[in-house]
Amino acid sequence: MLITLRDNPALSAALRSTLRRLAYRLWQLPPLRGLALQLIRAHTRLEAAHWLGRWPDRPEELFNDYLLRLKVSTELDTPLRRRITDKALSKEVIAERLGPGRAVPTLAVLDTPQAVAEYRPPVYPVAVKPTHSTARLLRIGSEAEWIAAEPTLVGWLHHDYFRQSLERNYAGLAHRVIVEPWLDEALALEGSVHCRDGVPKVVSIVQRYTKARQSYLPDRSPLGVSLVFPLIEFQLESWEFFDPLMADAARLAQGFSYLRVDFYTDCHRIVFGELTTITAAGVTTFHPANGEEIFSRVFFASPP
Repeated sequence: MLITLRDNPALSAALRSTLRRLAYRLWQLPPLRGLALQLIRAHTRLEAAHWLGRWPDRPEELFNDYLLRLKVSTELDTPLRRRITDKALSKEVIAERLGPGRAVPTLAVLDTPQAVAEYRPPVYPVAVKPTHSTARLLRIGSEAEWIAAEPTLVGWLHHDYFRQSLERNYAGLAHRVIVEPWLDEALALEGSVHCRDGVPKVVSIVQRYTKARQSYLPDRSPLGVSLVFPLIEFQLESWEFFDPLMADAARLAQGFSYLRVDFYTDCHRIVFGELTTITAAGVTTFHPANGEEIFSRVFFASPP
């Protein structure tokens, strides 16, 4: 069947679309959520077949399979998972675990079309995104740009990412728009700490403007792997931020089987962004071609 699906993209797309629609509709009916979860599991297997070219049957050996197992686990239904998924509430978790002032500040959280129409940021530029979704972001640099963006922002209030992704930690989240000051341009590096069972395993670091990228182990050794985009190695100006980052990420990741801790830094200061449950929907591409195997060996390795 796997070969048939890979050779027939139209069939694969039709099956995945049908399962996604049925699973979403059944999830709206609490007595039928058990059946909905079975459909989500079937859909997840087809997603793996389509994007990865394999069934996700090695969750103790391969990173994507591990994330796809998490996607269909009961952990996604826990209040804490749902709380960190909301881009406004996740900042409360960061403050509780690390203290105040460690995350990107919030200027406003807007939950109605009227609130969007009436609000004006006190400063520009600002970053604006839905609290209940991912991969949606606008940089708004003036009042005129805000007014022009209002239809998009109101549209976000009606967007349901769970319908698109079937990631249950998004199901039922309040539909809101968060406004943040545009991050200090001097924080020229962004990155993610991939943690398993509360332990930092791999740190991915990206130059925000050139998009050069590299991954490192907690001992600062380069891994020679990048996620999503091709590897472009570069040298860090300073490692001053690195050990404090590892300690903070470990505190944030306590109680989670997997957590991706997103951050910004200038090699001295650290500002935390989002806390991510499933990287790239569990179908992450790696560079080089055997990057997932390299990444996975480190990710699953026992502590020294």
